[in-house]
Amino acid sequence: MENNHSRIGTERQSVSFIKVVEGRIRHFSRIGKGKTASNYTGALRHFMKFTEGKDMTLEDITTALMKDFQAYLIAAGLKMNTVSLHNRMLRAAYNYALDEGLLQYDRRPFAKVFTGQEKTLKRALRESVVKKIMTMDLGNRKDLRFTRDIFLFSIYTQGMAFVDIAHLKKTQLRNKCLIYRRRKTNQYLNIAIHPCAQAIIDRYRISDSQCSYVFPILYDPDMKKNLKYDTALRLYNAHLAKIGLCLNLESPLSSYVSRHTWASLAKWNGISNTVISEAMGHSNVNTTNIYLASFDTGVITDANAKIIDSLVKDDKPL
Repeated sequence: MENNHSRIGTERQSVSFIKVVEGRIRHFSRIGKGKTASNYTGALRHFMKFTEGKDMTLEDITTALMKDFQAYLIAAGLKMNTVSLHNRMLRAAYNYALDEGLLQYDRRPFAKVFTGQEKTLKRALRESVVKKIMTMDLGNRKDLRFTRDIFLFSIYTQGMAFVDIAHLKKTQLRNKCLIYRRRKTNQYLNIAIHPCAQAIIDRYRISDSQCSYVFPILYDPDMKKNLKYDTALRLYNAHLAKIGLCLNLESPLSSYVSRHTWASLAKWNGISNTVISEAMGHSNVNTTNIYLASFDTGVITDANAKIIDSLVKDDKPL
């Protein structure tokens, strides 16, 4: 655990909450947890706007203050899941200060604010919509065709997250299987590569032997240079939004939709929740995982094949 005592201060009453949060940002940046550091940064930026730049000690963080901060975020038009994220980041920094002995009493300032997860409606696509995406004519728009194919690749690989697709290495493709650890949870996954997924790999696989990535997402083969993940994600979502508009979808397509769609398709095809959780590499599944051994890869492979077959039975695979 990082020791920030010398940077934050030694007297409990004068410990700066802002500096505690800044310390967490530095810590997670240093250990390579860029996304977590970014979440802390976003929460701190909004909190500083709320306090108009005024520094706050740990003793200043009260239930009333955090309720006012939440009201400020809602008034600014932030969605409740984003409000929850900012509250959770600040709560984590506060709890860290408690663990480090920088605060004597826990006043539970976050007890009255929202730190849960609001249900997101209509994220998953129905089977008929996925089929439309599979067969839609995108003309000479190579960028949109690539985006569409990566979206489908996610569905064909048990809802593989975009971040894992972007970082997928050629060495992780072995014996007709895709073997990797989820970047979010470090969960180990071994996925049999369905012919539909293999077709997309064959179509876009980078031939440059100097590049370890499978897909040209974090590497431009023409320019022979690496690309930033955040930029690639924004571009991917922008192109997905255009595809969604072409189909007149009620809700915008995004990188999360394919993952939600696979889970929903699995459910609609009669696959149990426990198999779905295992197949998607969830780390915080229900108690079933405590007393059940990991599912045989063949069970999950059959489940994935069942989903893809339901999509392609009336259409030619990409």
